[in-house]
Amino acid sequence: MSVATAPVETAPAIGGVAAERVVMLFGLPRSGTTWLAKVFDSHPDVLYRHEPDTVWRGKHLPVWPPAAPPPALLAETRAYLERLLTTRTLKTMGSRPLFPKAYRGAAAERLRGALIEGLRVVEHLGGRRLAGGVPIPDWVADAAWGRITLAFKSVSSPTRLGLFARALPGCRIIYTLRHPCGQVASMRRGERLGMFENELDFEWLLAGPEAKAHGLDVARFARWPLLERLAWQWLLLNERALADLAGHPAARIVRHADLARAPLARAGELLAFAGLSVPLETAAFIRRSTEHAGDTGYYRVFRNAAAEIDKWRRELDADEQARIWAVVRHSHLAAFWPEMGEA
Repeated sequence: MSVATAPVETAPAIGGVAAERVVMLFGLPRSGTTWLAKVFDSHPDVLYRHEPDTVWRGKHLPVWPPAAPPPALLAETRAYLERLLTTRTLKTMGSRPLFPKAYRGAAAERLRGALIEGLRVVEHLGGRRLAGGVPIPDWVADAAWGRITLAFKSVSSPTRLGLFARALPGCRIIYTLRHPCGQVASMRRGERLGMFENELDFEWLLAGPEAKAHGLDVARFARWPLLERLAWQWLLLNERALADLAGHPAARIVRHADLARAPLARAGELLAFAGLSVPLETAAFIRRSTEHAGDTGYYRVFRNAAAEIDKWRRELDADEQARIWAVVRHSHLAAFWPEMGEA
């Protein structure tokens, strides 16, 4: 689904790249954002930053920004985006797999890869802060900046998406939307496996206008089981993000299942939206990562895409599916799945 209501404005360059060549990849956790981000990262002309807003949280910015941000807030946000897009830590630069780039020479690629692996060893041995404090060079040739696309992925700032878009007019935004049962099942599995660094926190959701519109309050929310709370989290954050995108001149909303059913075709459309081709390296990565037959970890991007579409049907019984849909069916987001059961 596309959202395009006005001519695209242009803005000054950010992070050395013109705003129209900046791509923001957003979605909730466990919605396929990491795989899509790696599709973009596999392109030899893409400079990728992985979840920089987990390194710099931007605590000076409002969690629930106003619909019409004042100029001072837009200026603060633009400065924050500049910081995000120039962050070069192990977290933002070292996510696997690593891909060779056209804007770096072979020697620089080898040296950079050795640095990343060395920092991973330091991190594994308990030196996380030390490893995270070493900047990893981009090593972009001066003549290459004009053709680079700068992409970053976030699952931590869905309520700020509209603010980011207004602070950087001209950028491209791609939002991945996963079936509520699929996202909730995956989140619950991660919580049971202890995969999250911090305990799941829901109370902050209730400060937003979406929660107030649905009549939610802290006492009522606290009484619900985890399944219902996760379903409400899916609904509130996705409602907010899609409302923000409704007025953005260059945004695409893509269902996770559509990517899984036709990964090469759908990813190719999104790359084209960002002004990029599908080079052989990217096509090969898409095939390898979606036809994987071996074991998969919770955060790995190599999976059997076809099997992932309906995995939630095996994880959730009929009652659990009905409980999730009882939350979602009253939202306009239910229109993305005309009948319950469509992935």
